[in-house]
Amino acid sequence: MAASMVVADDEFIPLEPEPGFYKALEKCGQKIGLECGKSVVKAILKDQYISKKCCVQLVHKMGRSCHEDLLWYLISQPKIGANATHVFIKGLQVYNSCVSKVGLEF
Repeated sequence: MAASMVVADDEFIPLEPEPGFYKALEKCGQKIGLECGKSVVKAILKDQYISKKCCVQLVHKMGRSCHEDLLWYLISQPKIGANATHVFIKGLQVYNSCVSKVGLEF
């Protein structure tokens, strides 16, 4: 599921940066769910709005560590290319914006 949030069916998925990375990423994706996972990716790549519901899922279910793993995967995609730094920074901004919306306490 995590890879399906980021790449189209016909795109190449690069080799794992370390053994077990994609399995861990898959578990991260399961924590947030496909709908909110896609919402997070769209917020990062297309500056789209992310709902409070999805912010709760991101901050309290998925967590920062999983979010950063998703960002590393996202910037490893060839189509991101020269925008990798911008995408990573935007991803951190999306996470921090969600923390502002919903807080760290649950």
